[in-house]
Amino acid sequence: MAVSSVANLRRRAPNASRWRRSAFFLGPATASAVLTLLASAYPGGNHLLALLAVPAWLLAGLIWLSLLIARDSHHRRSPWIVATPLIGTLTFALVSSELPMRTAFLISEPALTGYARSLPERERWSSGQERAGLFTIEKAQRWKGVTRLGVAGSGGMLVTCGFAHVPDGRVEDLGVSSYSHVTGDWYATCTDHD
Repeated sequence: MAVSSVANLRRRAPNASRWRRSAFFLGPATASAVLTLLASAYPGGNHLLALLAVPAWLLAGLIWLSLLIARDSHHRRSPWIVATPLIGTLTFALVSSELPMRTAFLISEPALTGYARSLPERERWSSGQERAGLFTIEKAQRWKGVTRLGVAGSGGMLVTCGFAHVPDGRVEDLGVSSYSHVTGDWYATCTDHD
């Protein structure tokens, strides 16, 4: 009876060690990836989340490098050694393709469209905090059929970003620094105040 208990403990120990090892490789990289993907879900990115993601990636890289060059060879032979580079590559490929922002927009599109249609026609911007899907709209304007929505937390210190609904395709008339087509008549826009 006691012998079988000891044998069971010995069998479980390598599995527990394997999971701990995988946590060393997966944990920091996954946390960094989540921060990066959340930051890139905003049009123009989220400055605060990006500031948190950079040191998180540095920490994940340092942990990965220290485990890679450690004298204990079982880390180098672990199949989890490729997790950090793979997670990093996948994350930056997703960010480069703007997939997080486009996904967040597609989830929020019905709410954004409804909010845009509910705005009165006027030249001045209206301010306030209004939730539309996954985004918080801090300022909005609907003038001559074009709706512009400023998304809270997007852009950076001197850059404001948001979405614009331009039915006639006159995106050049918006007076923004940059824009990219999201879907249909919707564009992601950024204005540099520098």
